[in-house]
Amino acid sequence: MIILFVILFLAAVIIGVPVAFSLSGLGVVVMTTEGIFNPVTIAQNMFNGNDSSPLVAVLFFMLAGALMEESRLTQRLMDFAYSIVGRLHGGLGHVAILVAMIFAAMSGSAVATAAAIGGMLLPQMRARGYDDGFSAALIASGGAIGPIIPPSIPMVIYAVIANASVERMFLGGAVPGILFGLGLMVYTRFYAKRHHYPREEGKFRLQDLLASLQESILALLMPVIILGGIFSGIFTATEAACVAAVYTFLVGKFVYKTIKWKSIPKICLSAAKNTAVVMFIISCCSVLAWVLTSQQIPQQIALMLLSVSTNPTIVLLLISTFVLILGCFMDAVAIIVLLSPIMLSVLQQLSIDPVFFGVLLVVNVCIGALTPPVGTCLFVSSKIGKVSLAKTSKAVLPMVAIAVGVLFLCIIFPQVIMFLPDTLAPVT
Repeated sequence: MIILFVILFLAAVIIGVPVAFSLSGLGVVVMTTEGIFNPVTIAQNMFNGNDSSPLVAVLFFMLAGALMEESRLTQRLMDFAYSIVGRLHGGLGHVAILVAMIFAAMSGSAVATAAAIGGMLLPQMRARGYDDGFSAALIASGGAIGPIIPPSIPMVIYAVIANASVERMFLGGAVPGILFGLGLMVYTRFYAKRHHYPREEGKFRLQDLLASLQESILALLMPVIILGGIFSGIFTATEAACVAAVYTFLVGKFVYKTIKWKSIPKICLSAAKNTAVVMFIISCCSVLAWVLTSQQIPQQIALMLLSVSTNPTIVLLLISTFVLILGCFMDAVAIIVLLSPIMLSVLQQLSIDPVFFGVLLVVNVCIGALTPPVGTCLFVSSKIGKVSLAKTSKAVLPMVAIAVGVLFLCIIFPQVIMFLPDTLAPVT
């Protein structure tokens, strides 16, 4: 059964079948061959896959991201970041990463982060003489930080599947996300000095920092309100998503006055479409997950992994390597929905914290957003910057190496992920 599953899945990927249809179709094929095909069961599992209130957070984080793009909060964040790091070697590159890290604490989406900062910074970087491939790769890498630093749409989805704490997941992603961002900044500095990119003119002035802080304070307060509310217990992650959408609308409409009433239908339609894609993938994966569970495939895979080693670190390295390869061909949401139920059996037998594994899985799939041929962030940044995908893919390799280094650091030293959850939100 496992061999049949792998062969059919690889065949679907190679011929280019859409992810949702390939997964649901694979489930139907296996059900038919095993004599358990039942249309009612398929419908029930597709419905049950989305029948979870925490998934409402996905819709409202999508809406918040669309509202942020319309309200032009990114420009104010960019001015604030420029006042801090803009005068370093490769200043615009540092600005891109810092803005991506701040934006990540608002949207929770890799594509939204890459699109928001790429549209404004890529033309400026080209004008200042930055290499097109490097610029597009850096924007893509900044986008990949989006789902790692909380809040995070993929973390919400994993938490629903694994019955894990969303709050602990969010706390666990903070340190790896920051480490990835700092690693990109270090690489940007060396790259800029090596290629003799000029420093921006002028010196750091406290007056400039305070002025930009005053202009961007309402945007900067958004992650404070969202994450502060979640971690203090004032509201849940789902309620935080609603607060993010409402806050962004109020600031964009009545303070900055950049959101027009006529734009509201377009914004809502964009959020609805993006949410529908995610929900449909979850529904289709739920069918396959039920089939795999009914045939005890997770238990068989667990036995296969445990036959190789019972050392949690070795098993996690094997799983991570597999996910990194899978990320070259599949969407992040599909990987999470597909693998989470399968790997829960392994986690239980090795006593691995589901929160720890969930954060590792999210870091893994975010690296997948940077690897061709299905790297979503690569496509977004290349399209915005009008750079060939081949050129961007070549330039992104050192940045992928940094992300993989952070991933392996988290595997070898679990407290990189678990320190904040264990300290601020211990299991009771």
